Amino acid sequence: MIYNERIIKEAKAGELEVHFMPAEGFAYDSEYVVMYPAKNDYDFLKSVFFWGKNSLGWFVKNRNIDDTEKLIQAGYSRLPIATAYSEVVKKDTKKVGFIGRFPAVNDLYKRSVMSFYLVEELAENRYKTMARLDAESKAINAYLDFFEKIIQQTDYTISLRPHPNENLNTYAALKKKYGERFEINNDFDVAEWMSECRAIVGLASSSYIDAYLVKTPVICLDVLLGSSKSTLQFDPGLEWMYESCYLPETIEEAMQLLVQENLPPVAKQRFVDLIENDFKGNSELVFDTVTDKIMETPRKNSPLDGLYLLGMHVFDMALATRHKIKKNTALQFDFSYYYHPLSLNLKAIAQRIRKKLRAE
Repeated sequence: MIYNERIIKEAKAGELEVHFMPAEGFAYDSEYVVMYPAKNDYDFLKSVFFWGKNSLGWFVKNRNIDDTEKLIQAGYSRLPIATAYSEVVKKDTKKVGFIGRFPAVNDLYKRSVMSFYLVEELAENRYKTMARLDAESKAINAYLDFFEKIIQQTDYTISLRPHPNENLNTYAALKKKYGERFEINNDFDVAEWMSECRAIVGLASSSYIDAYLVKTPVICLDVLLGSSKSTLQFDPGLEWMYESCYLPETIEEAMQLLVQENLPPVAKQRFVDLIENDFKGNSELVFDTVTDKIMETPRKNSPLDGLYLLGMHVFDMALATRHKIKKNTALQFDFSYYYHPLSLNLKAIAQRIRKKLRAE
Protein backbone atom coordinates (compact mmCIF):
# COMPACT_ATOMS: atom_id res chain seq x y z
CA MET A 1 0.00 0.00 0.00
CA ILE A 2 1.45 3.35 -1.05
CA TYR A 3 1.49 5.93 1.73
CA ASN A 4 0.78 9.04 -0.32
CA GLU A 5 0.30 12.27 1.64
CA ARG A 6 -1.54 14.04 -1.18
CA ILE A 7 -4.07 11.22 -1.57
CA ILE A 8 -4.71 11.17 2.18
CA LYS A 9 -5.08 14.96 2.32
CA GLU A 10 -7.60 15.04 -0.54
CA ALA A 11 -9.53 12.07 0.87
CA LYS A 12 -9.81 13.73 4.29
CA ALA A 13 -11.01 16.93 2.64
CA GLY A 14 -13.75 15.02 0.84
CA GLU A 15 -12.24 15.66 -2.59
CA LEU A 16 -11.35 12.04 -3.22
CA GLU A 17 -12.87 8.65 -2.38
CA VAL A 18 -10.35 5.84 -1.84
CA HIS A 19 -11.15 2.12 -1.69
CA PHE A 20 -8.42 -0.45 -1.11
CA MET A 21 -8.17 -4.13 -2.01
CA PRO A 22 -4.80 -5.94 -1.84
CA ALA A 23 -3.53 -7.95 -4.78
CA GLU A 24 -2.54 -10.71 -2.32
CA GLY A 25 -5.19 -11.12 0.34
CA PHE A 26 -3.92 -14.30 1.99
CA ALA A 27 -0.56 -14.29 3.77
CA TYR A 28 1.45 -15.00 6.90
CA ASP A 29 1.40 -12.43 9.73
CA SER A 30 4.84 -11.15 8.69
CA GLU A 31 3.47 -10.40 5.22
CA TYR A 32 0.40 -8.61 6.55
CA VAL A 33 2.77 -6.32 8.45
CA VAL A 34 4.25 -5.25 5.11
CA MET A 35 0.87 -5.13 3.38
CA TYR A 36 -0.66 -2.89 6.04
CA PRO A 37 2.17 -0.73 7.52
CA ALA A 38 1.62 0.26 11.14
CA LYS A 39 2.51 3.92 10.46
CA ASN A 40 -0.35 4.34 7.99
CA ASP A 41 -3.51 6.27 8.79
CA TYR A 42 -6.41 4.09 7.58
CA ASP A 43 -9.34 6.32 8.55
CA PHE A 44 -9.10 8.25 5.28
CA LEU A 45 -10.15 5.13 3.35
CA LYS A 46 -13.76 4.76 2.28
CA SER A 47 -13.51 0.97 2.47
CA VAL A 48 -10.98 -1.85 2.79
CA PHE A 49 -11.78 -5.16 1.08
CA PHE A 50 -10.43 -8.46 2.40
CA TRP A 51 -10.38 -11.92 0.83
CA GLY A 52 -11.48 -13.75 3.98
CA LYS A 53 -12.29 -13.50 7.65
CA ASN A 54 -8.76 -14.34 8.84
CA SER A 55 -7.11 -11.41 7.06
CA LEU A 56 -9.93 -9.12 8.17
CA GLY A 57 -9.53 -10.38 11.74
CA TRP A 58 -5.79 -9.71 11.63
CA PHE A 59 -6.43 -6.11 10.59
CA VAL A 60 -8.99 -5.52 13.35
CA LYS A 61 -6.59 -6.93 15.94
CA ASN A 62 -3.40 -5.22 14.77
CA ARG A 63 -4.42 -1.95 13.08
CA ASN A 64 -6.63 0.97 14.07
CA ILE A 65 -9.57 2.33 12.12
CA ASP A 66 -12.44 4.26 13.71
CA ASP A 67 -15.27 2.88 11.60
CA THR A 68 -15.05 -0.93 11.32
CA GLU A 69 -18.04 -0.85 8.93
CA LYS A 70 -15.47 0.14 6.32
CA LEU A 71 -13.90 -3.33 6.58
CA ILE A 72 -15.58 -5.71 4.12
CA GLN A 73 -15.05 -9.43 3.55
CA ALA A 74 -15.33 -9.48 -0.24
CA GLY A 75 -13.61 -12.79 -1.06
CA TYR A 76 -10.98 -13.95 -3.54
CA SER A 77 -11.74 -12.11 -6.77
CA ARG A 78 -11.09 -15.17 -8.97
CA LEU A 79 -13.20 -17.55 -6.91
CA PRO A 80 -16.52 -17.43 -8.83
CA ILE A 81 -14.89 -17.61 -12.27
CA ALA A 82 -12.39 -20.34 -11.41
CA THR A 83 -15.11 -22.42 -9.79
CA ALA A 84 -17.26 -22.19 -12.92
CA TYR A 85 -14.53 -23.46 -15.27
CA SER A 86 -14.90 -27.03 -13.99
CA GLU A 87 -18.50 -26.99 -15.21
CA VAL A 88 -17.99 -25.51 -18.69
CA VAL A 89 -14.58 -26.84 -19.82
CA LYS A 90 -14.09 -30.32 -21.24
CA LYS A 91 -11.00 -32.01 -19.84
CA ASP A 92 -8.29 -33.19 -22.27
CA THR A 93 -7.20 -36.59 -20.94
CA LYS A 94 -3.99 -36.44 -23.00
CA LYS A 95 -2.77 -33.07 -21.71
CA VAL A 96 -0.40 -32.75 -18.73
CA GLY A 97 0.09 -29.29 -17.27
CA PHE A 98 3.45 -28.20 -15.84
CA ILE A 99 3.63 -25.02 -13.77
CA GLY A 100 6.57 -22.79 -14.68
CA ARG A 101 8.16 -21.65 -11.42
CA PHE A 102 11.52 -20.36 -12.64
CA PRO A 103 11.50 -16.54 -12.40
CA ALA A 104 14.99 -16.51 -10.84
CA VAL A 105 16.92 -18.88 -13.14
CA ASN A 106 14.92 -17.85 -16.24
CA ASP A 107 14.35 -14.16 -15.57
CA LEU A 108 12.17 -12.29 -18.04
CA TYR A 109 14.42 -9.23 -17.87
CA LYS A 110 17.58 -11.36 -18.24
CA ARG A 111 19.00 -10.32 -14.87
CA SER A 112 21.82 -12.52 -13.59
CA VAL A 113 21.48 -14.77 -10.55
CA MET A 114 24.15 -12.62 -8.89
CA SER A 115 21.95 -9.54 -9.21
CA PHE A 116 19.22 -11.21 -7.13
CA TYR A 117 21.69 -11.62 -4.28
CA LEU A 118 23.21 -8.15 -4.51
CA VAL A 119 19.88 -6.33 -4.55
CA GLU A 120 19.02 -7.64 -1.07
CA GLU A 121 20.11 -5.54 1.89
CA LEU A 122 19.30 -8.05 4.63
CA ALA A 123 21.07 -11.37 5.17
CA GLU A 124 17.69 -13.00 5.84
CA ASN A 125 16.50 -12.07 2.35
CA ARG A 126 19.70 -13.37 0.77
CA TYR A 127 19.06 -16.75 2.39
CA LYS A 128 15.54 -16.66 0.98
CA THR A 129 17.02 -15.98 -2.45
CA MET A 130 19.35 -18.95 -2.01
CA ALA A 131 16.39 -21.14 -1.04
CA ARG A 132 14.45 -19.99 -4.11
CA LEU A 133 17.37 -20.73 -6.44
CA ASP A 134 17.96 -24.12 -4.82
CA ALA A 135 14.35 -25.17 -5.45
CA GLU A 136 14.33 -23.88 -9.03
CA SER A 137 17.66 -25.52 -9.98
CA LYS A 138 16.55 -28.92 -8.68
CA ALA A 139 13.14 -28.59 -10.27
CA ILE A 140 14.20 -27.82 -13.82
CA ASN A 141 16.34 -30.97 -13.86
CA ALA A 142 13.40 -33.02 -12.56
CA TYR A 143 11.09 -31.45 -15.15
CA LEU A 144 13.42 -32.51 -17.95
CA ASP A 145 13.54 -36.08 -16.61
CA PHE A 146 9.76 -36.06 -16.34
CA PHE A 147 9.37 -34.74 -19.91
CA GLU A 148 11.49 -37.60 -21.25
CA LYS A 149 9.44 -40.24 -19.44
CA ILE A 150 6.16 -38.74 -20.65
CA ILE A 151 7.35 -38.63 -24.26
CA GLN A 152 8.77 -42.17 -24.14
CA GLN A 153 6.10 -43.94 -22.06
CA THR A 154 2.83 -42.20 -22.99
CA ASP A 155 1.07 -40.41 -25.82
CA TYR A 156 0.39 -37.33 -23.67
CA THR A 157 1.07 -33.73 -24.62
CA ILE A 158 3.18 -31.58 -22.27
CA SER A 159 1.69 -28.14 -21.64
CA LEU A 160 4.01 -25.74 -19.80
CA ARG A 161 2.60 -22.51 -18.43
CA PRO A 162 5.57 -20.26 -17.50
CA HIS A 163 5.59 -17.92 -14.54
CA PRO A 164 4.70 -14.36 -15.66
CA ASN A 165 8.26 -13.22 -14.90
CA GLU A 166 9.91 -15.86 -17.07
CA ASN A 167 11.58 -15.44 -20.46
CA LEU A 168 9.40 -17.42 -22.89
CA ASN A 169 12.05 -17.52 -25.61
CA THR A 170 14.15 -19.89 -23.49
CA TYR A 171 11.66 -22.70 -24.03
CA ALA A 172 12.00 -22.63 -27.82
CA ALA A 173 14.58 -25.43 -27.48
CA LEU A 174 11.99 -27.74 -25.90
CA LYS A 175 9.44 -26.91 -28.57
CA LYS A 176 12.02 -27.75 -31.22
CA LYS A 177 12.93 -31.01 -29.47
CA TYR A 178 9.42 -32.34 -28.81
CA GLY A 179 7.44 -30.69 -31.59
CA GLU A 180 3.65 -30.96 -31.35
CA ARG A 181 3.85 -32.84 -28.08
CA PHE A 182 5.12 -29.76 -26.26
CA GLU A 183 3.33 -26.43 -25.95
CA ILE A 184 3.89 -23.15 -24.15
CA ASN A 185 0.52 -22.20 -22.73
CA ASN A 186 -0.39 -18.53 -22.68
CA ASP A 187 -4.18 -18.78 -22.44
CA PHE A 188 -6.18 -15.93 -21.02
CA ASP A 189 -6.78 -17.59 -17.66
CA VAL A 190 -4.70 -20.04 -15.63
CA ALA A 191 -7.81 -21.70 -14.18
CA GLU A 192 -9.15 -22.44 -17.65
CA TRP A 193 -5.81 -24.02 -18.59
CA MET A 194 -5.83 -26.14 -15.43
CA SER A 195 -9.40 -27.26 -16.02
CA GLU A 196 -8.34 -28.68 -19.41
CA CYS A 197 -5.47 -30.80 -18.05
CA ARG A 198 -5.63 -34.38 -16.77
CA ALA A 199 -3.23 -33.35 -13.98
CA ILE A 200 -0.99 -30.47 -12.93
CA VAL A 201 2.68 -31.09 -12.07
CA GLY A 202 5.09 -28.65 -10.45
CA LEU A 203 6.65 -26.98 -7.46
CA ALA A 204 4.48 -25.73 -4.61
CA SER A 205 2.42 -22.81 -5.85
CA SER A 206 -0.57 -20.76 -4.74
CA SER A 207 -2.09 -21.65 -8.12
CA TYR A 208 -2.96 -25.01 -6.52
CA ILE A 209 -5.99 -23.11 -5.23
CA ASP A 210 -7.21 -22.69 -8.80
CA ALA A 211 -6.51 -26.37 -9.49
CA TYR A 212 -8.66 -27.27 -6.48
CA LEU A 213 -11.47 -25.02 -7.71
CA VAL A 214 -11.49 -26.65 -11.17
CA LYS A 215 -11.14 -30.17 -9.65
CA THR A 216 -7.86 -31.06 -11.35
CA PRO A 217 -5.41 -33.25 -9.36
CA VAL A 218 -1.97 -31.83 -8.54
CA ILE A 219 1.32 -33.75 -8.32
CA CYS A 220 3.83 -31.67 -6.34
CA LEU A 221 7.56 -32.44 -6.74
CA ASP A 222 8.87 -30.72 -3.59
CA VAL A 223 9.29 -33.90 -1.50
CA LEU A 224 10.86 -35.71 -4.44
CA LEU A 225 13.37 -32.86 -4.81
CA GLY A 226 13.98 -32.44 -1.08
CA SER A 227 13.10 -28.76 -1.46
CA SER A 228 10.15 -28.50 0.95
CA LYS A 229 12.23 -26.85 3.68
CA SER A 230 13.80 -24.28 1.36
CA THR A 231 10.42 -23.59 -0.25
CA LEU A 232 8.85 -22.70 3.09
CA GLN A 233 11.86 -20.53 3.87
CA PHE A 234 11.16 -18.15 0.99
CA ASP A 235 7.36 -18.47 1.10
CA PRO A 236 5.88 -19.83 4.37
CA GLY A 237 2.34 -19.48 3.04
CA LEU A 238 2.93 -22.40 0.66
CA GLU A 239 2.72 -24.72 3.66
CA TRP A 240 -1.04 -24.95 3.07
CA MET A 241 -0.55 -25.98 -0.56
CA TYR A 242 0.96 -29.29 0.54
CA GLU A 243 -2.50 -30.18 1.84
CA SER A 244 -3.96 -30.06 -1.68
CA CYS A 245 -1.66 -32.31 -3.72
CA TYR A 246 0.08 -35.64 -4.11
CA LEU A 247 3.68 -35.68 -2.82
CA PRO A 248 5.51 -38.55 -4.55
CA GLU A 249 9.02 -39.46 -3.37
CA THR A 250 10.37 -40.55 -6.77
CA ILE A 251 9.85 -39.74 -10.45
CA GLU A 252 8.61 -43.30 -10.94
CA GLU A 253 5.95 -42.81 -8.27
CA ALA A 254 4.97 -39.51 -9.87
CA MET A 255 4.60 -41.24 -13.25
CA GLN A 256 2.38 -43.93 -11.71
CA LEU A 257 0.10 -41.20 -10.39
CA LEU A 258 0.10 -39.35 -13.70
CA VAL A 259 -1.02 -42.33 -15.79
CA GLN A 260 -3.66 -43.43 -13.27
CA GLU A 261 -7.12 -43.18 -14.79
CA ASN A 262 -9.50 -40.82 -12.98
CA LEU A 263 -6.91 -39.73 -10.42
CA PRO A 264 -8.95 -37.88 -7.75
CA PRO A 265 -7.85 -34.43 -6.53
CA VAL A 266 -6.46 -34.13 -2.99
CA ALA A 267 -8.08 -31.73 -0.53
CA LYS A 268 -7.32 -32.33 3.15
CA GLN A 269 -9.54 -30.69 5.72
CA ARG A 270 -6.93 -28.09 6.64
CA PHE A 271 -6.86 -26.90 3.03
CA VAL A 272 -10.65 -26.88 2.73
CA ASP A 273 -10.79 -24.78 5.92
CA LEU A 274 -8.28 -22.39 4.35
CA ILE A 275 -10.58 -21.86 1.36
CA GLU A 276 -13.59 -21.34 3.64
CA ASN A 277 -11.84 -18.89 5.98
CA ASP A 278 -9.42 -17.01 3.73
CA PHE A 279 -10.98 -16.96 0.28
CA LYS A 280 -14.75 -16.71 0.67
CA GLY A 281 -16.56 -13.42 1.03
CA ASN A 282 -20.06 -12.51 2.13
CA SER A 283 -21.33 -13.06 -1.42
CA GLU A 284 -20.48 -15.53 -4.18
CA LEU A 285 -20.17 -12.61 -6.58
CA VAL A 286 -17.03 -10.86 -5.37
CA PHE A 287 -17.05 -7.96 -7.80
CA ASP A 288 -20.71 -7.34 -7.03
CA THR A 289 -19.76 -6.78 -3.39
CA VAL A 290 -16.97 -4.39 -4.37
CA THR A 291 -18.91 -2.36 -6.94
CA ASP A 292 -21.98 -2.07 -4.71
CA LYS A 293 -19.84 -0.45 -2.03
CA ILE A 294 -18.11 1.89 -4.45
CA MET A 295 -21.42 2.96 -6.01
CA GLU A 296 -23.01 3.81 -2.66
CA THR A 297 -21.91 7.42 -3.03
CA PRO A 298 -23.86 9.07 -5.91
CA ARG A 299 -21.73 10.89 -8.45
CA LYS A 300 -22.89 13.38 -11.06
CA ASN A 301 -21.84 12.72 -14.61
CA SER A 302 -19.51 15.27 -16.14
CA PRO A 303 -19.47 16.29 -19.83
CA LEU A 304 -15.75 15.52 -19.72
CA ASP A 305 -16.30 11.88 -18.72
CA GLY A 306 -16.79 10.77 -22.32
CA LEU A 307 -13.65 12.54 -23.49
CA TYR A 308 -11.67 11.11 -20.60
CA LEU A 309 -12.85 7.57 -21.42
CA LEU A 310 -12.05 8.03 -25.11
CA GLY A 311 -8.58 9.30 -24.22
CA MET A 312 -7.96 6.25 -22.03
CA HIS A 313 -9.02 3.90 -24.83
CA VAL A 314 -6.75 5.65 -27.33
CA PHE A 315 -3.82 5.50 -24.92
CA ASP A 316 -4.42 1.80 -24.09
CA MET A 317 -4.72 0.83 -27.73
CA ALA A 318 -1.61 2.77 -28.72
CA LEU A 319 0.42 1.16 -25.93
CA ALA A 320 -0.90 -2.33 -26.70
CA THR A 321 -0.20 -1.87 -30.42
CA ARG A 322 3.35 -0.73 -29.73
CA HIS A 323 4.07 -3.80 -27.64
CA LYS A 324 2.40 -6.15 -30.12
CA ILE A 325 4.59 -4.79 -32.93
CA LYS A 326 7.74 -4.97 -30.82
CA LYS A 327 6.68 -8.39 -29.40
CA ASN A 328 7.81 -7.29 -25.98
CA THR A 329 7.33 -10.30 -23.71
CA ALA A 330 7.50 -7.98 -20.71
CA LEU A 331 3.76 -7.63 -21.18
CA GLN A 332 3.06 -11.32 -21.76
CA PHE A 333 0.99 -11.32 -18.57
CA ASP A 334 -0.65 -7.95 -19.28
CA PHE A 335 -3.61 -9.11 -21.34
CA SER A 336 -4.75 -6.39 -23.71
CA TYR A 337 -8.43 -5.64 -24.19
CA TYR A 338 -7.69 -5.26 -27.90
CA TYR A 339 -5.36 -8.17 -28.65
CA HIS A 340 -6.34 -10.87 -26.15
CA PRO A 341 -9.97 -11.77 -26.83
CA LEU A 342 -11.78 -13.64 -24.08
CA SER A 343 -12.25 -17.37 -24.51
CA LEU A 344 -15.70 -18.75 -25.32
CA ASN A 345 -15.70 -20.48 -21.93
CA LEU A 346 -15.09 -17.24 -20.07
CA LYS A 347 -17.79 -15.49 -22.10
CA ALA A 348 -20.24 -18.23 -21.13
CA ILE A 349 -19.31 -17.82 -17.47
CA ALA A 350 -19.70 -14.03 -17.67
CA GLN A 351 -23.15 -14.48 -19.19
CA ARG A 352 -24.12 -16.85 -16.39
CA ILE A 353 -22.99 -14.34 -13.75
CA ARG A 354 -24.98 -11.55 -15.44
CA LYS A 355 -28.12 -13.69 -15.34
CA LYS A 356 -27.59 -14.39 -11.66
CA LEU A 357 -27.16 -10.68 -10.96
CA ARG A 358 -30.40 -9.85 -12.80
CA ALA A 359 -32.25 -12.58 -10.93
CA GLU A 360 -31.15 -11.14 -7.61
